[in-house]
Amino acid sequence: MNKPTPLSIKPLLAAREISFHGCRIELRPSGALFFPDFSALAVADLHLGKALHFSAAGMFLPPYESDATLHKLDAEAQATGAAKILLLGDAFHSTRLTADPDFLPRMIKFLARRAAPVFVLGNHDRPLARALEKLSCALHEEWRVDVIRLRHEPDALAGPQIFGHLHPCARVATRAGKQRRPCFVVGAETIVMPAFGALTGGLCVTSAALAPFALGAELYLI
Repeated sequence: MNKPTPLSIKPLLAAREISFHGCRIELRPSGALFFPDFSALAVADLHLGKALHFSAAGMFLPPYESDATLHKLDAEAQATGAAKILLLGDAFHSTRLTADPDFLPRMIKFLARRAAPVFVLGNHDRPLARALEKLSCALHEEWRVDVIRLRHEPDALAGPQIFGHLHPCARVATRAGKQRRPCFVVGAETIVMPAFGALTGGLCVTSAALAPFALGAELYLI
């Protein structure tokens, strides 16, 4: 019986610059990507309002995760001096957020406080598209940085892609026992982003959905 190919796992303790299809990219321990030559910061899967969504369904959660996520993103925008923030889908969690008329305007105002936000639609955002357009948010199916396509979900087209959606995590052994940590999955043609939000689950890189992207890739734990 063939043994499974061991995964290449590296801790991301500080920002690390890599080259991806001729483009300089900085992997950041927060789970963000920065393109220094384009002054663009990319994050995926914020899922703002997730606690409010569950509270509206009768499962009380303290509604603090959105502010925690926004403050982390604001710190990254300030640290990098980004001119654009690329939100690669699932910036918001559900249509239940529109029950509070102040929630979306407040979130969008905060997102735009340091840099221009670019909204790439994710599966959770689509039902909110009309509400976001009313707030003057320009919505995109994908965004290009040089030859790289930035999306929420991967598609079958050839060429380099960066996307989120899958919330990759890896299981690692530590002195404190086994842990599951979010990670970047950096392959030859794809980079899978970790979820940036403070209240997001994770999918193991050995799962059927992630294994094709993790095979032969470098995993950078955050």
